[in-house]
Amino acid sequence: MSQQANGQSLEEMSEWMKGDWNRRASENARWFINTVRLDQSEEEFDATGLNEVRSLILPELVLLTGDRDPRSLRLLEIGCGIGRMTKHLAAIFGEVHATDVSGEMIARARERLQGLTNVQLHESSGVDFAQFPDDYFDLIFSAYVFQHVPGKEVIESNLRDAWRTLKPGGILRFHVNGVEIETYSVREKDTWTGATYTENEIRDLARELKAQLISVYGGKTMFCWAMLRKPEAQPPDKSGIDDPRIVYHARSDQPLIQKVPAAGDDAWLSLVLTGIDRDRVDANNLRVVIGGQDVTPRYVGRVRPHFESRLREVIGGPPAHILYVEAGIPADAQPPSVTVRVRLESGLVSPDRFVEIEAPRQVSPKIVTVRNADDYGTDIACSGPKSHVRLFVEYLDPSAGCDNVGVRIGDRMVVPEYVGFVADIAGYRVDFQIPHETDLGPATLELHFKDAVSEPVEIEILGDPM
Repeated sequence: MSQQANGQSLEEMSEWMKGDWNRRASENARWFINTVRLDQSEEEFDATGLNEVRSLILPELVLLTGDRDPRSLRLLEIGCGIGRMTKHLAAIFGEVHATDVSGEMIARARERLQGLTNVQLHESSGVDFAQFPDDYFDLIFSAYVFQHVPGKEVIESNLRDAWRTLKPGGILRFHVNGVEIETYSVREKDTWTGATYTENEIRDLARELKAQLISVYGGKTMFCWAMLRKPEAQPPDKSGIDDPRIVYHARSDQPLIQKVPAAGDDAWLSLVLTGIDRDRVDANNLRVVIGGQDVTPRYVGRVRPHFESRLREVIGGPPAHILYVEAGIPADAQPPSVTVRVRLESGLVSPDRFVEIEAPRQVSPKIVTVRNADDYGTDIACSGPKSHVRLFVEYLDPSAGCDNVGVRIGDRMVVPEYVGFVADIAGYRVDFQIPHETDLGPATLELHFKDAVSEPVEIEILGDPM
């Protein structure tokens, strides 16, 4: 039953969420947790949880654990569903407490995860974690949960109380829907199409909590990830560190490339600095001045793992007081170079460093997912219901339509049946029909928009299922 979040109390929204998610758990828990196919086997479902943990936890495990042995740490998972990721988190961390607003989800999780002695499952209120004491968890993690919460006040209530349960020195890492586009913001919110929680709101909350804001990635998108660290009660005295210097820079995704595009996905600059107390700066109180403009960084903290080997080559290993920063190139920056400096809230400023920038490359559309429109699965057929294909696409704009977007399958160009922005996903969708007499087997899919072409995506065309 549709409801509106406006004017409801936290208790009313808690009951609303519980009711809807208990119903979804009973109808098809796997589908509502992992919307890739209506009928998923246990093996398929389990594998997606493993893939998520491999992509969201393992690559930057050291940033989350601070060099501590994960087997010695206690983790809180917010929104565990039936334990899709919980099982795999338990293989990494010593103790896992997994919560969900749905008692039905928790009951099913207990069946799936029986035998895992280091996992405890808890039905939560949906608005707080009152069953846990203060300063209890070393790490708190939430993925793809708050995007389904109908009100900002519920999201914030969860984050505030999770913060209460986090130990000093611990990390809170969470995902929200950060979309700010008006066509999404005016849409009625419910327990599926949840409220936006913006990057600015994350930053404001971090200031209020006196949190060290390590990172905010994906602002203004459906996949906005934030990392907050709870400061130590008495951090080590490093007051003598007062000589900020940029010792290396590169493109954020390519540590060997020092020339940075002026716009586009790659227009992110990484800086490596010495002479700054890493415990006293964050993505809220440090600014990167690029070509005279103050830029708010998306990351301030220890060196990210993909940069470490390059850093060792350049300066012989991370020094005692090293800081790593990522910031975007301003939209009006002009080649061939800009001056860059770092300015701290305390007034300290680093010497200028010259960074080469280049004209931006044309931004091409990107095919994010390919699904059939029948059961939303990844299996595509040559005919029948599964021959209707639905693409979710990035880097289209409001001018995109069936008259200037085309889909190429092998050597055949197809005119889409639908092109447009979809509020449910806060992104663009392209629907088309597989042409008759398309050969079975591997095929290459490209999206054409005006003069730009996406990177090819390989798909498999199957026979029509009987």
